[in-house]
Amino acid sequence: MKNWIVISCMLTTYFAFSQGQNDTILIDKDLQEVIISATKTSQTITQLPIPVVIISENEIKNFCSSKLHDVITAQTGIVSVTTQTGTEGLQMQGLDASYITILMDGFPIIGRSFGTLDLNRISVSDIQSIEVVKGASSSLYGSNALGGVVNLISKTDMNDGPIIKTSFKLATHNTTNASLIYQYKEGSFQISNAVDYYNTDGYDLIDSDLLSTVNPYSNYTFRSNLKFAISDKLSLKTNAHYYKQEQLNIASESSSLLQGESKIKEWSAGASVKYLMCPHFSPELEIYKTNYRTDEFLNTEDGALYEENYFDHTLLQSELKSHFTYKGVNSIVGLGITKDKLSRRDFTNDATQDLKFIYGQFDATAFKKVNIILGSRYDNYANYTPVVSNKLALGFSLTNKIKINSSVGTGFKTPDFRQKYFDFTNSTIGYIVLGRDVVIDRLEAMPNVQQIIPLSELNTPLKSETSLNINIGLRYNPTNNLSFDFNFFNNKVNDLIEWKLVAKDENNINIYSYFNVNQVETKGLEFNSTFTKMDKWEIKFGYQLLYAYDTEVVNNIKNDTSYFARDPETLTSIKLNKDDYFGLFNRSRHMGNIKLNYHLNDKTDLNGLLTYRSKYALSDSNGNDILDTYDNFVDGYSLCDIGITHHINSLRSFQLGVKNIFGFTNPEYISNITGRLYYMSCTINFK
Repeated sequence: MKNWIVISCMLTTYFAFSQGQNDTILIDKDLQEVIISATKTSQTITQLPIPVVIISENEIKNFCSSKLHDVITAQTGIVSVTTQTGTEGLQMQGLDASYITILMDGFPIIGRSFGTLDLNRISVSDIQSIEVVKGASSSLYGSNALGGVVNLISKTDMNDGPIIKTSFKLATHNTTNASLIYQYKEGSFQISNAVDYYNTDGYDLIDSDLLSTVNPYSNYTFRSNLKFAISDKLSLKTNAHYYKQEQLNIASESSSLLQGESKIKEWSAGASVKYLMCPHFSPELEIYKTNYRTDEFLNTEDGALYEENYFDHTLLQSELKSHFTYKGVNSIVGLGITKDKLSRRDFTNDATQDLKFIYGQFDATAFKKVNIILGSRYDNYANYTPVVSNKLALGFSLTNKIKINSSVGTGFKTPDFRQKYFDFTNSTIGYIVLGRDVVIDRLEAMPNVQQIIPLSELNTPLKSETSLNINIGLRYNPTNNLSFDFNFFNNKVNDLIEWKLVAKDENNINIYSYFNVNQVETKGLEFNSTFTKMDKWEIKFGYQLLYAYDTEVVNNIKNDTSYFARDPETLTSIKLNKDDYFGLFNRSRHMGNIKLNYHLNDKTDLNGLLTYRSKYALSDSNGNDILDTYDNFVDGYSLCDIGITHHINSLRSFQLGVKNIFGFTNPEYISNITGRLYYMSCTINFK
């Protein structure tokens, strides 16, 4: 009941502002914005029959966002969650971060030390837009795009001549963020260089222990993008990126304090050459290399080395693709190779993976009303059975105000290096995790192992996870200033990889390894609406209803397999029925948001953001290994941000704002919400 009260209040607020929609001036240009990630070709959102979101540069700036995490988690159906390993990652359509590919200008960002990518290391100071494609995208991007794609687009829209952009931000926790961007364009030549510096003292949500929730750290980012038309037919693009972070590393062992340092270094470089062979055909060659490395250590109080770790990941990718356009038909064909190498402290040997791939996509409009996208990709890994991923999307315009979209696609994710080669011991908590390819050798080398799962069941290699994704959507634009988008989604993931207890060592320490265990299903409804009133108001409302289940558990309950829980009040055992099964861990049934932009006058804008997430549970608390209504849940919560932007003139502006204005925290379960944050920033541009 509480969930529906909150959502009803959000809807009432939205529709109260939405009255009087006969205004004819349209402020929101989202539907005309061009997106590349969904098809690897330029298209407007209105053309695409695929669920996509464009986060504009204005939206990034409205709330003075510094990192990707700040921007992406304000979108409908996207939430940042803490995983089993303690790392933080995105969740989209109920699918975890390991199923979502993160790109920068179409090139992959690496560095998933525990299967997730730290979004707080990605600066957005020089980002023009962020494209989000929801649903299986393996037909274009291969493994890890089973749940969708997030692509950051660097600033490319420039005026002739030089411009220098500077910004400086101060915030709670002694946080400082400064950026300097130099852009220059002359004719067909343009270059953009950006430097971003970020420093914070971190924060501590629990005063009673010796540790901070987040330790102090500082980082800086350098990015460079160059674009040059060598001739009327030949063009060149290059990009380079460097990132460095240093963070205080503090932990505890019994009553002793351990202290050290953690360092991250990341770089990437890429180039592409495009040749316009004729008006209808243009081949393009891309090459890209990137490296991500972490080094960390901990010393005891007397200065002796207690622990050290490193993680060194390198990726090399080459791709040749060709665009064909003829009489409204757009097609793309591409092929390429990828070489992956990972060295880390928890691997016995370096891990390598080679991939060859080829893909094609057909995009056309039939009968002037039906948009058709048909794509397929073949991935041939050195150590796995080849995989074919397909996608079909159809969009049909019933009228000039109503369009129906649908898409069906298959996706896959190969076992990552960690799931194959991990050899990790957590001596503080007391457990061991072994990758599937090393578990037998390690268990056989241990004395007095208590085997829980026979070695014969560990002798088969892990299979790739596969998925089927279906989206059915409706877009309705009753007037020029009001739009409604509905999308029903369904994802079925087969051969899900999870860790299970396989043995105990002679000291009774639990030993885990990875298995293909079951099928999960996520399904639900996503609703988005945008309303603009004259040149004053812009209001956006979003809501997601999500059901996420383990299919095996659902079938067991239907077949009267007994699952029991303990009533927390009477302490008696209760046999569960299908209504008692809540679903997968760390998934909320309801999520919503309202975004408000009020144009006070020619110089001043007011912004507001309200987000809501309903209850969820992180683990089983009554011993039946499933999530039921008798388990302990994390209560739902709301966050509210407000900000004001004042433009002194076209080159200078300043911002003031408060994030999490009500000061919500939950130290026990939600470590990434820091409490109330105040900020102020100024921007000065020079031409």
